[in-house]
Amino acid sequence: MSKKNILEYKVIKKVTGIYGFSSLLPLLAIVLFLSIFTKNFLAPDNIMQVLRQASVYAIMAVGMTFVLITGGTDLSQGSSLALCCVTGCLTINATGNMWLGILVSVLTGAVVGTLNGAVIAYVKIPPFIMTLGSMYMVRGFTLYITNSTQVSVKHDYFKFLGQGFIGGIPVPVYIFLFVGLVAHIILNHTTTGRYICAIGSNEATSKLSGVKVEKNLIKAYVISGICVGMAAVVYLSRLSAAQPTAGQSYEMEAIAATVIGGTSVSGGEGGIFGTLIGAIIIAVIRNGLVLLGVGSFFTQIVLGLIIVGAVSLDVSRRRMAVNK
Repeated sequence: MSKKNILEYKVIKKVTGIYGFSSLLPLLAIVLFLSIFTKNFLAPDNIMQVLRQASVYAIMAVGMTFVLITGGTDLSQGSSLALCCVTGCLTINATGNMWLGILVSVLTGAVVGTLNGAVIAYVKIPPFIMTLGSMYMVRGFTLYITNSTQVSVKHDYFKFLGQGFIGGIPVPVYIFLFVGLVAHIILNHTTTGRYICAIGSNEATSKLSGVKVEKNLIKAYVISGICVGMAAVVYLSRLSAAQPTAGQSYEMEAIAATVIGGTSVSGGEGGIFGTLIGAIIIAVIRNGLVLLGVGSFFTQIVLGLIIVGAVSLDVSRRRMAVNK
């Protein structure tokens, strides 16, 4: 084998070894199907629209990946998105400074994530129960401070983040790719990422090995909150208004994208690349069903079936690994 072939083999092996790389196969299959049975799916404008729609789910799903890897979940993401939109919008309107509004939005998400993580880590309330409770509390607080009314953003340049284009590509696409890149580095090239994976694999063993479990659990939920804050910025910029009812069921979309991307619901395994592909798959399915003239209710059925199928494959794979 020549040096060139050896180099190509190493590159291919490294690329295919990326966690979640296999999720590209179903994406390609769906794209091929839609390109054959619909007229406009491959139109550049439609592809850009799909990527723009995937951006909010993708950013939220990146944060959800860290939480699921610990063996937990974050059901408060949708409610947190609405609160982050409202606090960011109110700050922009009050100060006229969109960067301060972005910072407040991200900090709001981080605060919610910190509270979730701290209670889960130290009070030992199961993540499902804690985040379910905070989902209702955060939504109620958002409705209270807005008096259940929509708040419009009074800043023209802020709209560029959600509605603008750079080089013909929507700005939200650049944002979710940047968030994904940073998250990939944290998960795969920092001690925090390694500890989070270790906690999901075996929390008791991690504690005996000297890992500060509580501290790193909180970090996972803070990362989830920060990602929600970033997603809220994109969402708010796209709609130019903060709705107290925004983000309903978005946490389910984030979980779906994460699971479809190959992250194990049992914890310990997952990757950002697969999560981003999972978010794009969801956006492609939604767009494709609309082009096929299928009712919106059927979209929920399809996504539900995909989630059940992805989890079933993960459970079967783990069972086979144990029995070997």
